[in-house]
Amino acid sequence: MVFVPLPLFAAFCLAGVFIRFVTQRDMRVLPHLRFAALIGLYAVQSLLVSLRWGYGLEALATPMALLAPLLPAVAYIAYKALSGRQTGLRLWPSAVVAANWVVFAAAPELADPMIIGTYLAFGILLLMLYRRGADQLTLSPFGSAQGTLTAMGLTGAALLTSAAVDIYVVYDFITNQGRSAGLLLSFAQTALILIIGTAALFGKAADHGDKDLPDAPQPPRTTQEDEVIMRRLEKLFTRDGLHKTEDLSLRRLARRLGVPDRHVSNAVNKTRQMSVSQFVNTYRIEDACTLLRDTDDTVLGISLDVGFATKSNFNREFSRVTGQTPSQWRKAARTQP
Repeated sequence: MVFVPLPLFAAFCLAGVFIRFVTQRDMRVLPHLRFAALIGLYAVQSLLVSLRWGYGLEALATPMALLAPLLPAVAYIAYKALSGRQTGLRLWPSAVVAANWVVFAAAPELADPMIIGTYLAFGILLLMLYRRGADQLTLSPFGSAQGTLTAMGLTGAALLTSAAVDIYVVYDFITNQGRSAGLLLSFAQTALILIIGTAALFGKAADHGDKDLPDAPQPPRTTQEDEVIMRRLEKLFTRDGLHKTEDLSLRRLARRLGVPDRHVSNAVNKTRQMSVSQFVNTYRIEDACTLLRDTDDTVLGISLDVGFATKSNFNREFSRVTGQTPSQWRKAARTQP
């Protein structure tokens, strides 16, 4: 059948994504282990979809049903881990997965509605996290936080779409003996599996040299405290050049200051009316402007020197701060008397 190679192709693609991820990430970092598990599980699911719907191996229906509720739970746990609040994860996602397995064993007729509800729930939770913005990703480097946030939103939307596809499949089995279920699952689920699995490549946590330091106790939040935090933060940038660190994250900033993540975020938000990543990038752009004006270094070289991981991120932030591209700004600066 024509559709058989699609999930197989997805499985091979995700196997490649998995290999790339584990070879490019520090796998001693817990969030990276979770994203690797997410990619690996979706590769296995894609293979099972291919074998069941392409080759008619109905014996795989049970492992597919057992794996199905695990996928959205792992996706949520992986992205949530980048917030650095490990205690918030606890055991409830595992309890949701276990509840699905109990229902599958005790009342198989309710398994499909249970799985659909699980996908809807975790999809909504991821979209709720997405709406909180990049500052919640305290373990993610500022340079990749926006990409991670976008990947989180795509994953949440894909989980909701997957639930909608499953609802239609159930309807098709009721009204049409499931005649179009295989074809639909092959195309739709392959696309969604690829989206979620590939999006996991954006899951990155900064390699913190100070990760063994304990979190500072929660002091009372006051306007005076915000100003103190900002003065200390600006000193770290102007004196130590900390903003030029490529894998700089909110967690690293907070621990250098000895205050909780949220206090740093609140101080920047309230006193500068911008996110922490925008505040950091403003300093980076100021340094870049100096280099553009006073040196003949390439735009790419300058972007790397001031702490940006990619030229595209540098160009976007440069335009946000100055209203011009780096080349336009350099030309204008050098033509001024």
